Amino acid sequence: MLYASLLALVTPALAEEDAPPASSTPESSEVPPTAPSTETAPPVDMPEATPRKRKFLMEVGFRGRYMDLPDSILDMGYFRNNEEGDLLPDRPHVSAYALGIEFVIKDEKANGIFYVEYLNPLIEAGYWDDKEEPPDHDDGSWMEPDQLGLVMIGANYAYEIKANNWFSFLFGAGIGGAIKIGNMNEWQPGEDPADPEGNNNNVDGACGPAPTTAYQRQEMGCANDGIIETPPVLPYLDVNIGPRFSISDRASIRLEGGVHGFLPYGGGSVGITF
Repeated sequence: MLYASLLALVTPALAEEDAPPASSTPESSEVPPTAPSTETAPPVDMPEATPRKRKFLMEVGFRGRYMDLPDSILDMGYFRNNEEGDLLPDRPHVSAYALGIEFVIKDEKANGIFYVEYLNPLIEAGYWDDKEEPPDHDDGSWMEPDQLGLVMIGANYAYEIKANNWFSFLFGAGIGGAIKIGNMNEWQPGEDPADPEGNNNNVDGACGPAPTTAYQRQEMGCANDGIIETPPVLPYLDVNIGPRFSISDRASIRLEGGVHGFLPYGGGSVGITF
């Protein structure tokens, strides 16, 4: 009897210990899912695109040229002295120098060279007696420059052959136009009243009439008979050839020779590359 009473007391206690613990949170208290945010996310900064590397280089430089016409070429058209050996007044020697700036666009092989320069003729006043048959040494003209100069604007193409990173060889050609500044004054032989079809365009026909020569009239102080008429712009061709020395794609020195503005020349340029 006592045993039955003890069993009745212990059984409910064991049943409470074996039962799983009750949840502290009721089912109705579950947290609902979070609603999506309606705010717009700030834009993400994209990295800037890397500038495309140019496939060509540019160059700005200073250029200089010296031009000289050999006397042997002038001898083909003008006398130096007459056949009897009596010396005529000196025939001038023709030379000039030019200074200017240039802009170059170049890639591995091609070069575009654009330039503007001033050409200063080194021609003294003198007597020009053209060759003719039979020779007549009294019909020449005395010519004297009067602030004569040329502004030359041109463009050349040059093909480049590279030997290594610092030395190459260029050759090419181009065109240009020369704008004349100043004049070339001319004295002609004296007029001959007995020859109406001869020279009758002296500014002062009474000063040094025939047979006075042009250089004698100039020495006498006669007024010049006008200027040598030329077009305001003279077209010309360039032919050039020479080496280039490059300094780490930062600068270059170019030497040239060829024909420039109707005259053989030699010269060069120094430029900054970028």
